[in-house]
Amino acid sequence: MSYFYDLHVHSSECSGCAASSVETLVAAEKAEGYSGFVLTNHFLTGNNCIPKELSWEEKVRCYWNAYLLGKAAGERLDFDVIFGLEHNYGNAQEILIYGIDLDFLLANPDFCSLSGEEICDRVHACGGFVSHAHPFRERGYIPKGNNHLDYSYLDAIEIYNSANTEREDERAMELCERLGLAYTAGNDMHYAPHFATFPHAGLVFDRRIKTSEELVSALRNREGRLQHSGERFFK
Repeated sequence: MSYFYDLHVHSSECSGCAASSVETLVAAEKAEGYSGFVLTNHFLTGNNCIPKELSWEEKVRCYWNAYLLGKAAGERLDFDVIFGLEHNYGNAQEILIYGIDLDFLLANPDFCSLSGEEICDRVHACGGFVSHAHPFRERGYIPKGNNHLDYSYLDAIEIYNSANTEREDERAMELCERLGLAYTAGNDMHYAPHFATFPHAGLVFDRRIKTSEELVSALRNREGRLQHSGERFFK
């Protein structure tokens, strides 16, 4: 038996660019045949909608509470929801972080002042996993010729993002193969009607992935297989 997971999802509780609640996204992805997803809302240096006047603890609890809402919705539908983050480490460059939790965030109130390399070090120290999100995406909000972090700090590259162009993903796959890294894939989901115009994307596993620890283990062991379908919106 196989299990299909989307490793890149945003909800309106925390991501400023998302239009659907996490509960709505759970139902939408369940209906499309997914077994679960990782909720990777934009963190505080990215496109988020968290009130700036809140304390660090209050801010990070907003992210955790969105995950708890999704987890509860998933349990009602036999659908796995796992916590993660998408973090902007500078110049609109972003990493997907898996294997962390609320305790990690509470213990690192200086997180947003760290370099990408320092963030990777701390995530790895707690057993987490880091994948570079859409490293070759070209959009108006992304500065040209920006500097990436040292790729040797990464565990993986996101080689398929359903909101990318084919060439952007081809370049990501070439980089992943050249560096010998693991890979991730996902929809970059922001709203429930996503599947009407974008392909389906994610990783298929031969076992169910119910926890962050199981996800990190499966990614490190390179158990996931890329699966995608449909026509790309961006040409």
